[in-house]
Formats: sequence, structure tokens, C-alpha cells
Amino acid sequence: MEGAKKKPVVVSFLFFSSVDQIFEYGKITFGEKKAIEYENLIYGTVRQLTSSYLLNAEYPYLPTKDKRYRRAILPAHFILYRITKERIEVLNILHQAVSITQVKKNRNIKP
Repeated sequence: MEGAKKKPVVVSFLFFSSVDQIFEYGKITFGEKKAIEYENLIYGTVRQLTSSYLLNAEYPYLPTKDKRYRRAILPAHFILYRITKERIEVLNILHQAVSITQVKKNRNIKP
């Protein structure tokens, strides 16, 4: 993406825990191969954030003047991240059907 400065990506412990839960659920429900494919999609999306963090729209339920809270959308989940001056902070991965109240609790996560 032209004009966007590359930034390092840091990930919260909660994100890793959530990915582990998604993997286990996917393995039981859809099989190990599909769970691995989805996990690879998740981590691939996170890796791309270093340069494509501005491509995703602001998350509408966490509005800020500088549009720092954004989401990368996956087939059944979305990755919630925060843009700071120095880095991209991946806060959590959440199911698309999660309540807005649950999402707002992720605002205070420290990576």
C-alpha cells in the first residue's frame, strides 16, 4: 500500500488464547485439516497488518477521532486491532456474532 508506513505488529496474550480455542473448536467440528487452514489464514492476516493496517475500516462500535480501532474480517471471525504512532496492536480475535458489549471490553487489552 503506497503511502502507509510499515509498522511492527504486537499481539496480546488474549489473542493467542482465543486462536487456540478457535483451533480446538475447528478441529473437533470440521477436522484437523480445516482447523489448520483457518489458523494459517488468521496468522497470515496478522502478518499482513504490518503494511496493510489502513485498508480495514474503523470498527464502528469503538469510534475515535483518529480511527485507531479497526477490524480485519475473516469468514467467521474478525481481528480487532489498534493503531498507535509506533505500532499495530492486535487485541483479540472475536466471532462475528459477539455482542458489542463483549467487544468494548477488549478496548483496554494491553499487548
